[in-house]
Amino acid sequence: MSRPVDLAEAGEWLLEHDDYLILTHRRPDGDTVGCAAALCRGLRQKGKRAFVFPNEDLTPRLGFLLEGLTAPAGLLPAHILAVDIADRALLTEGEALYGGRVALCIDHHPSNTGYAERLLLQPRAAAAGELVFLLLEAMGVTPELPIWEALYIAVATDTGCFRFSNTTPLSHEIAARAIGAGLDFHKHNHTFFEAKSKVRFAIERQMLDRLRFSPDGRVCCSWLDRDWLDSIAATDDDLDNLSTLTMSLEGVDCGIILTQNRGDGRYKVSVRTHKPADASRICQRFGGGGHPRAAGCTVDGPAEQAAQRLKAGAVWQGWQTAAEWKTALVFTTPEGRNISQSSIRYHFKKVVTAIGVPDCRVHDLRHTFAVLSLQNGDDIKTVQGNLGHATAAFTLDVCGHV
Repeated sequence: MSRPVDLAEAGEWLLEHDDYLILTHRRPDGDTVGCAAALCRGLRQKGKRAFVFPNEDLTPRLGFLLEGLTAPAGLLPAHILAVDIADRALLTEGEALYGGRVALCIDHHPSNTGYAERLLLQPRAAAAGELVFLLLEAMGVTPELPIWEALYIAVATDTGCFRFSNTTPLSHEIAARAIGAGLDFHKHNHTFFEAKSKVRFAIERQMLDRLRFSPDGRVCCSWLDRDWLDSIAATDDDLDNLSTLTMSLEGVDCGIILTQNRGDGRYKVSVRTHKPADASRICQRFGGGGHPRAAGCTVDGPAEQAAQRLKAGAVWQGWQTAAEWKTALVFTTPEGRNISQSSIRYHFKKVVTAIGVPDCRVHDLRHTFAVLSLQNGDDIKTVQGNLGHATAAFTLDVCGHV
């Protein structure tokens, strides 16, 4: 487990050593990239050799922050730093080589697994960017505009442009000082919180069309399939912060968005909540984590069933893994249990009464299927096999009037 360190100890350690490589997490957001850029520039200002590992998932919208900072091929750093990374599993494929060598992790996630040798952790911080700001101050760094720009983006993106409940007085102080240093905050606010591509509008429309609500309306879910996303050439930038849209719905305390991964077919889950719902507790049940108001995890199975499982939370009694899902029940209660025969009969009776055939039985549907199959040209052996009859003669006896 990590040894906890405070700002003073972390700052002293960084100043005493040299030759750093900074890691960011998979599908990097503004906080991890902003922290890496600000820390790297701060270390260089103090005469240290520092680089940021080139993240293969980095998008152009954030890539400008790391211009001139990424590590050259073949670099052999003495010390590894991680920013805004709660778990070694969140490292990119290229970074995984360094996962067991992280000397210092700077983070604000209460779910941090303690994988680094030293851990500077403040769960009440709105963003890891707040910790990097305080750390640079402790090291005697004088932030220039590129550092302020990186810190502003780190804090602004993790607070929803200072709208989310995790926003702190320090968040506003960083923003005020960045603006005072000459930052064009309007440009960044437009880029990260207002500008949308046509693809993004299509994604939001699809997401809203698929919204599903819990019976009390307090939980809503939606999902996006990879084949459809690829068909419209969606990028990671187009998928950023989708879960915040669900929280604008009146009466919703918990919004869940599932986005299918490329390759393994699993679903990346983003959960956003209002009090009293706790997003981190929901995601921890499925091997993820995060903050009370924002958290994430990865789940298996078809999206609608995975969404049902997430909505049920701790009371879910059905499948838990991809292997279990392959042999699990198709139709279940909201908690993943067997649907009782009486419940099926009750709902079936409501439907057939509503369509004007109140005397119809469930078995009559099977007979209707057989009749329609024969009327549409299926041979008797095919119908026999579909119905599971022992012999074709029995099928003829039952359906021979067709």
